[in-house]
Amino acid sequence: MAILSGGPNSGFSGKAGSVVGYYRMGKWVIRGLPRLSTKNKKGSALQNVHRNRFIQVQQFLKPISGFIRIGFNLEAKQRGNTPYNSANSYHLLHAFDENGLLDYSKTKVASGFLPGAEDAAVFYQDGEFIFTWSDHSLNPPYSRAIQSRKDDQVMLLIYNIKYARMDGLSSGARRSDCREVLKHQAVLSEEEWHAWIAFVSDDRENISDSEYLGIVHGNSEEGA
Repeated sequence: MAILSGGPNSGFSGKAGSVVGYYRMGKWVIRGLPRLSTKNKKGSALQNVHRNRFIQVQQFLKPISGFIRIGFNLEAKQRGNTPYNSANSYHLLHAFDENGLLDYSKTKVASGFLPGAEDAAVFYQDGEFIFTWSDHSLNPPYSRAIQSRKDDQVMLLIYNIKYARMDGLSSGARRSDCREVLKHQAVLSEEEWHAWIAFVSDDRENISDSEYLGIVHGNSEEGA
């Protein structure tokens, strides 16, 4: 819809049919709307590469947007955008392999400068995803930098990408506990669950980069 700014004989701003009006450098300007050529609709080879990457990132991020909202919150504040936009930008730039496919080992569900997990692992047994790690909070090289980080809380995500199903914790056990359990029934012989781990400080002022732990394997006949 176009708006007449000074009566019927003045210029207008906005869209009117196939033209758009606006005020620029002391003059009213009217120009035609661009038309998409057949070439632009189909896209160049490079455009199609970027479109394909964008689609892959959206398919990956949308089901876990709630987790991303927490994991990329601090980075988004620094960048002056939204957590989702920060995560989207990171993955478009850094998370693809040489064949243009999303590489899950390069993905992140949390971003920050807090030291992450050490010696992290995960396995599934009897309806539980069991995460373990080592507490290096008082050991070099982190002792001066973080001192009280034994109180950091673990963040966990499990994600069945094929069926867009996820579960997780945004504030679980303390770093010093070295173990957390996420109860979730799964049949690993039929389902493929990916896992990530990160830490957030007790005051929520710092967060670590997440670490991708790979596809979860079972530790029992049920999970095998």
